[in-house]
Amino acid sequence: MSGVQEYLIDQELKATSQLAEIVIKKALPTMLDVAAGMAKWLCGNGDKAGEQTLKQLLKDGDKLSEIPLNSENIKSFTRIARKHGVSFALSEDITKNPPRHTVYFKSKDTESMSAAFKEYISTELNKGKSNEKPFKERMTEAKDKATVNDKEKTAKRGVKER
Repeated sequence: MSGVQEYLIDQELKATSQLAEIVIKKALPTMLDVAAGMAKWLCGNGDKAGEQTLKQLLKDGDKLSEIPLNSENIKSFTRIARKHGVSFALSEDITKNPPRHTVYFKSKDTESMSAAFKEYISTELNKGKSNEKPFKERMTEAKDKATVNDKEKTAKRGVKER
């Protein structure tokens, strides 16, 4: 091997080792964050949003707030609350008719809880108030309109209808 070839190989090895160092320096913190997140998730110590028991909510020692809920459609509320990342617990008072539900949540979640309730209330108020006509009705209107347009076109052309 000539001196030039040895020099080129040496430079290539240095460049490769420098590249490996850069990749490790940049990727290592991300890999460590991912590993820590996975460990938290596997151990169950992560911040859990969604429906929990009262005991689980009280475990952290945070103050709880409550809101009474007079709705039979709890499923839609829980979906919206999970979307907003709210940790909450539902309790049902079956002694009353209809049963009354109470939503307990941590007081540090008040902003996200108010956003969730605003969205929930707007969806409940707008249920059944669709401005759109049913599909079958729109189809029959479109067919009627098309036949009227066809008749007008044939009349303009002077073609007699059969």
